Amino acid sequence: MKLPQKDDHDASNDFALCDQTLRCAIEYKELLPPDAQERWTPIVKMLKNLTSSHKLGALAADDVSSSIARMEPGDTLTFLIRAQNAGLLVRKFVDKTIFESFEVSVPNEKIMGAKGKLLCSYPGPAIGVLCKIVEDSSFLTELSSFLAHMDVDILDSAPTTEKAGSAVIETRDTAHPRYITQLLTGILRGIGEPEEVPRIRKRIADDILWDNAKLPWRRSPLWLVIRVALQTSLHRESNSHTEYKSFMLYLMSTILRRSSEKGLPSDLLFCMRAKLIRRLSKLGSSTPQFVVSEV
Repeated sequence: MKLPQKDDHDASNDFALCDQTLRCAIEYKELLPPDAQERWTPIVKMLKNLTSSHKLGALAADDVSSSIARMEPGDTLTFLIRAQNAGLLVRKFVDKTIFESFEVSVPNEKIMGAKGKLLCSYPGPAIGVLCKIVEDSSFLTELSSFLAHMDVDILDSAPTTEKAGSAVIETRDTAHPRYITQLLTGILRGIGEPEEVPRIRKRIADDILWDNAKLPWRRSPLWLVIRVALQTSLHRESNSHTEYKSFMLYLMSTILRRSSEKGLPSDLLFCMRAKLIRRLSKLGSSTPQFVVSEV
């Protein structure tokens, strides 16, 4: 099995990824015992908002503003600020709203220089702002406009290289997320306070594959944002990673089953199956029976 050798990003694929994750989350929730379904309600709501935001391929200021305005205590919003290579999680509590940001794709230099997987911590800086400030219409207008622009504007955070004696943007590398992790964090710090939030560590196995193409292939930044949002949210509720791993196993098993129905090559199906069996073996007896049955 060989990975792609050129960039294959497509907005329709991003939407399909969000939609598939949402559908599986709804199914997973319905298969849980009644007492466990409650903590999945905000997860499903989060994924619905994320899926909706990717219908047009780019963030729209009005959608961002209305999504934040509709938040209730316990809700979480997830944003991929693509042009800035940053993820943003917005969590609402009774008296405050916490903004958590992080870098999405690691720079090429670190990927190429690593001898194994990279150990990354998520999220990055976190700032809590009083809900009465976040709910103010002026604040919402400015914040949503900022995020919508940052999603598409290529600024000086993008890496550069020299060609013909001039500095040009190096489109094959990733942008520094400072306009989100530093600038936005600094602005919010002026009206809020730093927060100590639960953090997770992930071993990141990224690749930079480039063969006679304009842009290299990288692992999906949206997929990382989805996983970080899911894992940090579930970890807050249970202080364990077991439920997150069980859901990921269920999601991948569902994708494998549907891939088989679509007639994917047998070698790809075999590799997918082997990976699922390894995951199931690691989870052991903690795996819900309906997940085992799906695998």
